[in-house]
Amino acid sequence: MIVTTRHEAPPEVQEQARTFACKFGVRFVERKKMSIARLHEMSDYILVVTDNGLRAYSKGTSEPFFFHPGMAMLRIKRLLNGDTDVMVQACGLRKGDSFLDCTLGLAADSIVASFVVGTEGRIVGLESERIPGIIVEEGLKRYESPLQEAQEAMRRIEVVPMHHLTFLRQCENNSFDIVYFDPMFFQAIVTSESIAPLRPFANYESLSLAAIEEAKRVARRRIVMKNHRESPDFENFGFMRFKKMERAFTYGIIEVGGEAE
Repeated sequence: MIVTTRHEAPPEVQEQARTFACKFGVRFVERKKMSIARLHEMSDYILVVTDNGLRAYSKGTSEPFFFHPGMAMLRIKRLLNGDTDVMVQACGLRKGDSFLDCTLGLAADSIVASFVVGTEGRIVGLESERIPGIIVEEGLKRYESPLQEAQEAMRRIEVVPMHHLTFLRQCENNSFDIVYFDPMFFQAIVTSESIAPLRPFANYESLSLAAIEEAKRVARRRIVMKNHRESPDFENFGFMRFKKMERAFTYGIIEVGGEAE
C-alpha cells in the first residue's frame, strides 16, 4: 500500500497523508499529476487522502472504497419514528448494552446498535483488514451527518484493528451482552451494491467453530449471526434462525444466558 493525496492538495492534507503513511509504516508518494493507474504501477493498493476523507483504490477495480453510513441513517430515522429494526430485534438490544461487532465492515449495524444502546452502552467493532479498518475508523470520527443522533452514534464506536478470534481469546468471560457476526456472504448478493467497493479489501475467511466457542464464553446474553439464508453456518454452529424473512439474508441466534427475548 502507498499513501498519496488528491491532485493539488493543500499543505494540511499533504501533512495528514504523511502522518498516515508513518503511522502504518508505508510509503508516502507525492501525487503531482499522476493518475491512479500510474500509482498502481507502484502498488496494488492506493490510499488517497482528500479534504473530505479517505479513499482506497484496488488495482483492477474502477470504484474507490470510502466510508458512508449506508442504510444506517434511514434505519435510525425509522427507530426515531417508532418503527422496529430486525437486527435490533434479533440482538435483543436495549439501552446500556455492550455490543461486540466481530466483523465491522462499513459499520452500518454498529451505528444502529450504538444509537440503540445510547451513551450508557458500549460498541466495539473489530476489523481484521488494514485498509477497511483505516477508512471506517476515520469515517466514524469525521463523517458529518444531518441527523445528529446518527452522528453521535458514530462517534461512540470503538474500532479495534484485530481479528475477532484473537480479540475474543483476550476477553474475560461475559464481557459483552451481545457478540455479533456479519461475515462476507459465501454467495454474493447482486443487490448489495453499497458494499461492492469494499469487496477487494474484505476478509472472506469463513467463521470457525473456535470463534463461536469463544463467543459463547464472552457473550453475556446472546450471539447473533447475519448471513446468507443458504449459508450452512446456521446449522453447522447451532444457530436458531430468528424468523423467516423474505430476503437473501437472515439472522441466527445462540442464547448463552440471561433473558431470552
